[in-house]
Amino acid sequence: MNSPYQVKNMTSNPKYAEELQAKSAQTKSPTLHGDGKFLMDASVEDVANVLEPEGIVI
Repeated sequence: MNSPYQVKNMTSNPKYAEELQAKSAQTKSPTLHGDGKFLMDASVEDVANVLEPEGIVI
């Protein structure tokens, strides 16, 4: 997974919501996208499980 990450707030910028929906058909957040994969409605534990194998500890 490439770092650094980018936070995109869908509430404050509707273009981000449109981008997410176009890429994943997802309309809710939080969503993590990396290496061509999506993790929808992610909890902190879900995100940690994806990032830690990549050497990114949260």
